Amino acid sequence: MPRYQSFAFQAFGKGLNLRDKPDAVEPSEAIDALNVIFTDRGAIEQRAGYEALTGTALTNRPDSLEAFYTSSGTKQLVAGCGTRLEALNTSGAIVSSLTGLTEGPWDFARFGKPNEEALFAGNGKDTLRKWNGSAWSTPKATVIKGIPGEEVTETEKAMPKAHYLEVTPWDNRLMAAGFGTTTGGPNGETSSPSHVYFSDAGNPESWHTLSSEQLTPGDGEKIQAVVAWREFVFVFKESKFFVFYGTSVDEEGLPEFNYRPVAGGVGLVSPRAVCAHHTGVYFLGKDGVYKTTGQEPELISPLVSPIFLGGASAFYQGGTLIQSALTSCAMTAFGDRIYLSFPTESTNNRTLVFDTRYSWWSLYDLPCAALTTFKASSTEELVFGYAVGVNKVGRHGPSYTNDAGTAITSRWRSGWFDLGSADDKKIRARKIWGTGNSQMGISDDFEESVGTLSNLSMEATGGTQWGGSTWGGGLWSEVNALIGQEIRVATRGTAFSMYFANATLNQNWSVHRIELLVPSVREPGVIQK
Repeated sequence: MPRYQSFAFQAFGKGLNLRDKPDAVEPSEAIDALNVIFTDRGAIEQRAGYEALTGTALTNRPDSLEAFYTSSGTKQLVAGCGTRLEALNTSGAIVSSLTGLTEGPWDFARFGKPNEEALFAGNGKDTLRKWNGSAWSTPKATVIKGIPGEEVTETEKAMPKAHYLEVTPWDNRLMAAGFGTTTGGPNGETSSPSHVYFSDAGNPESWHTLSSEQLTPGDGEKIQAVVAWREFVFVFKESKFFVFYGTSVDEEGLPEFNYRPVAGGVGLVSPRAVCAHHTGVYFLGKDGVYKTTGQEPELISPLVSPIFLGGASAFYQGGTLIQSALTSCAMTAFGDRIYLSFPTESTNNRTLVFDTRYSWWSLYDLPCAALTTFKASSTEELVFGYAVGVNKVGRHGPSYTNDAGTAITSRWRSGWFDLGSADDKKIRARKIWGTGNSQMGISDDFEESVGTLSNLSMEATGGTQWGGSTWGGGLWSEVNALIGQEIRVATRGTAFSMYFANATLNQNWSVHRIELLVPSVREPGVIQK
């Protein structure tokens, strides 16, 4: 009987590594992957699918999304759709529309004060619009000029024409930035790409003309986004950002807004590619994804840097970011993961996923024009505007086994391993433990092809289950968490790469352990004298 040496692969939880040479990655890393996640126990698993939240297509494609919740229990999803603003209920039906606006994308900020909860929307061209849960409106502003004791109050004036909106956590002021005109301040006050205006504390419809800051004007850059995180508000430009942390009062009795610059040459390059998570603020810089908690940012995406900078190996088939369509990138946080949708073609057709707990990266083909989280049912889900096809909003979650009726195409490919020897060798058999159905191939000697594919069936079958037979009518089956399968297909070479894939409708799979069986080298016999 031939003896076999077993080479076991027991963990796959480190995700994509596109930075290192394909034969230098760890066994737990992938050199290509699509539509898979990596569990907290280090298994590969096909991602969940999505279905449409909106039953009927919207008039325009959603380019911006924001959840709107009230203390009374109202749950709505607000969508910026080009020249329209739509408010949707939890079934995806339109509650109210506002039309005749200038083109988006839009930004939103939820604002609460005693006995009032509202959402403000801006696009940098029109004056701010307001949603109160039942109707859209074009609010008027109380605009105050002068210093205390000499104030002239002007009522029923225009709100700012801002694009980026946020609320200060420390004194409840609406912040407005991202002006597309030189007269976009409250009541037509002077504005610029470097201006930030602040409403009065607790009142988003009351503004003082001197309550503003200009952030490094004349540097040739525009404010790209405004994001609140914990007790701070971050204002991003293209090569720097500013951290606002409080409000004081100057000697004339006017508010003074306290901030510090973080000017290390890293900023936000795509206005919607930024989000706040409980672990920090994540944003897309010129060379990848960064994280900051208010100090110098940390580049967290070196392992997938070829997606942003090029130079990926021939084994990676997921595509790279097209710089000409950079501004279409969109980002959000959901659970413990960060989602960055980006274009490898003319529209967003790929979504990078980063797990903040285990630091793995994966790639989805979710086509997201905009992303956010929304509690359409009892739990929050990731929702997104379709970047292609019908003008709908999709919902992504564990209960969906396909992508709006289409099979999820998933794959995972390991690096290249010589199994401890540079000699030519033969893999005689392979053992796999996992769940569901998929296909497996092993390629040899750095071939781009994935080898001959073998079907894997790792679904529990067999004996009698409780309630399935009368006593003595069958053998009682033993329930297994994982199913093992052995494939006896010989593969010869010096280095090998493993591949798993699935493209069948409503079919899931996972892989937890692999063993490759190689015939042992026979030692020379010894002649006894």
